Amino acid sequence: MKSYTECFEDLKDDPLSAAECIHCLQKHGEVVLFSDEKKRLILWREEFDNYPVPFMEKISQLLEIHTRDDYEKMDKKFNLTMY
Repeated sequence: MKSYTECFEDLKDDPLSAAECIHCLQKHGEVVLFSDEKKRLILWREEFDNYPVPFMEKISQLLEIHTRDDYEKMDKKFNLTMY
């Protein structure tokens, strides 16, 4: 099984690609959640590992997620919490 970091390799500049990246991350056991403080999606591991930060910032921008409301709308559209 590949590392979660490989999920970012296929990330392109479109919302569908961002949603697929989230699904890939979840398949690798990563916890994706919305941070009210950062106003974007984060990986739980960001507490101790900064590697995913720029990728999660990009994913949040591509999906236009800046509020919890935005997250819920995109979740309904792309089934982001499927796992």
